Amino acid sequence: MKKSTLLFLLTIGSCSAVMAQPVLTATGIVPVVGDVTNTTSSSYVSPGTGGANQTWNLAFTNSGTSSSTGVTPGSSPYAASFPQATVAFNGGGVWTYNKGTTAAWQNCGLVNGSGTVLSYFDLEDILHFPFTYTNTYTDTWSVTYIQGGYTYYRWGTTTVTADGYGTLTTPDGTFTNVTRVHFYQDYKDSVNIMNTNYEFNYINDQYMWYLNNNHSTIASVYTLTPDFAAPIAGGYYMTGVVSGVNDFSALTSLTVSPNPANEVANFSVNLNEEKEVSVALFNYTGQKIGTAVTTSGFAGENKIAVPVSELPAGVYFAVISLDGLQASTQKFVVTH
Repeated sequence: MKKSTLLFLLTIGSCSAVMAQPVLTATGIVPVVGDVTNTTSSSYVSPGTGGANQTWNLAFTNSGTSSSTGVTPGSSPYAASFPQATVAFNGGGVWTYNKGTTAAWQNCGLVNGSGTVLSYFDLEDILHFPFTYTNTYTDTWSVTYIQGGYTYYRWGTTTVTADGYGTLTTPDGTFTNVTRVHFYQDYKDSVNIMNTNYEFNYINDQYMWYLNNNHSTIASVYTLTPDFAAPIAGGYYMTGVVSGVNDFSALTSLTVSPNPANEVANFSVNLNEEKEVSVALFNYTGQKIGTAVTTSGFAGENKIAVPVSELPAGVYFAVISLDGLQASTQKFVVTH
């Protein structure tokens, strides 16, 4: 089952050393404009067991690949339906909309390949931050959508629990300091068709593996069980996973001036230790602009001047990386 189809149904080797317990952060996990996510769909594999210092070897198969790029919601064709979204992705003909804050990564909804719009009026919390082993919460959410000329009401609860951490192996490689999250949805659809009420119930039992510096689930297996049909099971994994772990505490502050900028955008990157600092620019559609400006950073204020006089006026995003790992995103405006 393709990941895009699952999104509609949902919203329709060993490690002998004991590792430190990882903590998922908003900076390390929340998707942002400019992110490029490549995933491979698979048949279902066993998620294994939870707990501390686990080793998961997921023998995924390859049943198709997809790619999506994070863009500003305003540049998408369905922006008006998702006013709270901070980033939008188009993958396999499905638009998905997310909201990211320092406290949570939230699902705003999606538009499937047939143009059916699921816009949440009570957003679903995908993940809270910071999040670590044994952390758990339950979130309620609701959405309406029109299909076949009838209005469907969908509501439910999502219980999210970090139930393990350790080492994960997929066809893309072996990764340490990975957190496994048990994502359990219990929801229903109701609709009135020709004066008859119908109700459809669903259980989605899903396991997701996360690693800081990757703004996506790096692997997942799921079983979606409707009360009117046979269960649907499958999985997917991310390719091009960033395996390094960055110390985001090295970045103490980030500012850009002037904002709006005309000739030059000056980035002030304050560090508490030496790090290579890179500034890459993206336009509002998520396209990278030119070559990143990179310098050897030192403890204290690092000033990086990025010429913008040749750029068209508009909104841009600067992605700041430390030692090659994305650490922060800064929005700014160019005027002429």
